[in-house]
Parts: sequence; structure tokens; C-alpha cells
Amino acid sequence: MRHKIYLKFLCLLIFCLFVAPVANAQSSNIFFSTPKKQVREGDRLTVDVKVQSASQPINAISGIVTFPAGLVDVVSISKDGSIMNFWTREPKASRGQIVFEGIVLNPGFQGSNGIIFHINFEAKKAGTAFLGFAEGAILANDGLGTNVLAKLGSASFNIISRLIASGTETAEHGKVGSKLSALPVITEYSSLIESKDGFYLKGKGEPSALTKIVFKDIAAKSLGEQFINFLQSKKNKLDEVLVNNDPSGSFQYVSGKNLIAGAYNATPFLVDESTNTEKPGFGVQLLVSDSRIVKMLVVAINVLGLLIPIVALIVIIYFIPWYSFKRMRVIKKRLGLEEEKLDLSEHQLERQDKMQDKIDAI
Repeated sequence: MRHKIYLKFLCLLIFCLFVAPVANAQSSNIFFSTPKKQVREGDRLTVDVKVQSASQPINAISGIVTFPAGLVDVVSISKDGSIMNFWTREPKASRGQIVFEGIVLNPGFQGSNGIIFHINFEAKKAGTAFLGFAEGAILANDGLGTNVLAKLGSASFNIISRLIASGTETAEHGKVGSKLSALPVITEYSSLIESKDGFYLKGKGEPSALTKIVFKDIAAKSLGEQFINFLQSKKNKLDEVLVNNDPSGSFQYVSGKNLIAGAYNATPFLVDESTNTEKPGFGVQLLVSDSRIVKMLVVAINVLGLLIPIVALIVIIYFIPWYSFKRMRVIKKRLGLEEEKLDLSEHQLERQDKMQDKIDAI
């Protein structure tokens, strides 16, 4: 009986010393925060990738986020408000995955709602979009790099067809009398834009709402244009801006000067702050052109880009036979010298033999 009591006590002691700490350590999770479970085709949705570690501080997080590339596109990835101090691998979307790896400085992070980064999705096709993790790791700030990951979360949201959504909204509007949001439309903009100058946009949308204008360069850049853009590091790149609509729904945007040349699609989005979604409106296309000097320089670089390989090919074609001919002449000359040496050696041997014969005869 006493042995059984000792055995139970020993088992309890082992559990308290080893099993319990491990169970307590494995309490950190990586998960998604999705503000809305249903969006329409063309709408945008921001999903937060977060971490939870209530029991102990952590100092490193890594993982691979998976998303259905056929249903959604990753428009952008934001690290605003992230708990990460350094990124050993910046989060970047490629082929349905987002790989990330970062470090939190001492004393690390401990909490239940730490933001790692934000993913801005655009719904492309009707269906159910599932988000998950292919792999992940959370390292404790214990000096040993202990992986304390307990669970990798998942999330999903439905994408409905814009036609179906429009019909549903119309029916609801007829029954309840709810107000439909007015999608933004660009009504006026600069027709000719020089890169050294700025431009303006004006439009109409939802009164007293927030409009995001997204600029996307769709021009195929030549070698000269890419080289010039690389050199012009101080020029401003058109990306995306937020503007406030006035009570009548009007909005406007005036860009800065010294812009990067290109053909841009300017698309306005109605930002629904209550659901954290973005609904696209009707945009326009802008053409930002370089100065005449820069255009001539681009043409010169493009011509050189074509001529240099051709000249190099011609040089190689002529150099190889010339070099081979020169090498053959050198080799023949060396062989001739070797033959002369052999002939001289034979004559010297014959003379030595004759001298030796004469000495023997005496």
C-alpha cells in the first residue's frame, strides 16, 4: 500500500515538473482575423494575421499563409502596427502563398491579439475562399529558441457574384427602404500629364465617405525605361491615396510633381469602414510622359541594348577563327623548333660517335 502511494506521488511530481510546463509552453497560436464573412466580386477585404501568446513572451514568428489564388488576388501587404521589429523574410505573395519570418526584440511579445501583418485581398471570382497555414513556428524568448506553437488557425469567407449581390440589394432596398452606397466615379482629370508636373482628379461618390484611389502602372517597360526609372530614384511613384468626400459626395486629388512616367489605371474604391471592405467604382487611364530629352535617352539606350549583343556576337564569330589560327601558328612554330632540336641532337650524337671511333682506333 505504501509503495502505491509513493508511486502515485512520484508520477504527480514528474507531471508537475515536466508535463505541465510543456503543456503551459505550448499555448501560442497564429490565426486570422476576418471582419466579414461575405463579399462581392471586385470588393476588397483586409484580413489580419495575428499571434496569441498569453503564457510567455515570444521573440520570433515564421510561417506560410495559403490562399486560393484563383478566387482572390493579394493587392497589398501592410506591416503597419506589427509587433515585429525586424523581418528576416518580408511577407510576399507568390503562387497562392505568403512566406514570412520576423523577430521581436527583447523583452518579446506577450498577449492575445498581436498583429503580424495585414493582407489586402481583392475578390475575383465567386466561391468560398479558404485561408490557412502550410506551416508555422513561434519561438519563445527563453534563450533556447523553443517552438511553443500550439495551433495554426484558419478562416474563410464567401464571394458572391456581383449580379446576384445587386439583385439582393435591390430587393432589400424595395422592402426596407435601405440606402444603397454610391460607387465612386472619376468625372474630371488632367488629359495631358508631364512627369515634371502634377495632375488632378475629380469625382463623385458616397456623401461624407472615404474614397481610395489606386494607381496601377500597366505599361510594358523597355530596357531604356527600366534603366531610366532605376536612375530616377528621387521621382515620386503613383501608388494609392485616400481622399474624403464632401457632404455632396464630391472628391478631388492633386498629385505631387516629378512623377515616374507610365500608363496608369486610376480606380476609385468606396471604403466601407464598418466592414473593412473596399468596393471598386469607375476609373480612368492616365498617361504620364517623360520630357523630350529623357525620351531621346531612352531610345538611345534601347538602340544600344540591341547593338551591343549584335556587336558582341560579331566579335565572337570573328575572334574564334582568328584566335584558332593564331594558336595553330604558334603550335606549328613550336613543333618546328622541336624538330630542329631533334635534328641538332642527332647530329651531335653522330659527331660524338665518330669522335669515339677515332679515339678507339688510336
